[in-house]
Amino acid sequence: MSKKIYLLQSLGTDLGYTYNWYVRGPYSPSLTNYVYNNLEILSSNDFSGYSLSSSAENNIDIVNSLLEDKRADFGIASWYELLASLLYIFNNKRSWKIDEGDNALFGALIKQKPQYNKEQCAYAFDTLRKKGFIQLEV
Repeated sequence: MSKKIYLLQSLGTDLGYTYNWYVRGPYSPSLTNYVYNNLEILSSNDFSGYSLSSSAENNIDIVNSLLEDKRADFGIASWYELLASLLYIFNNKRSWKIDEGDNALFGALIKQKPQYNKEQCAYAFDTLRKKGFIQLEV
């Protein structure tokens, strides 16, 4: 959930949560606190009567559509963890002191998360680029 909210916010649907790096990638303590403090309400109420802006709905659809690109070598959680982690490092490459280029980005991620390899990183990065999360300068 946390990784999907990070991806959603990166598309411009600002829910007000800030993220920092933690063991499993981008992490928002305030989002985690909100969910745990409101778990009963979130799990027992029917929110179908609420409406969202069309841009928020579109961005949710984009985040959910990332699942269509998940390969068999990923579980759902590990797929979203890789996507969100790559995007977080990419968006914060200055503070991570990462040189330009995919190899430096992938190397930084693999150093933090050795369960992934460069080929998986390249596939995930390409998925993020195709879905509009990453715009590369030409």
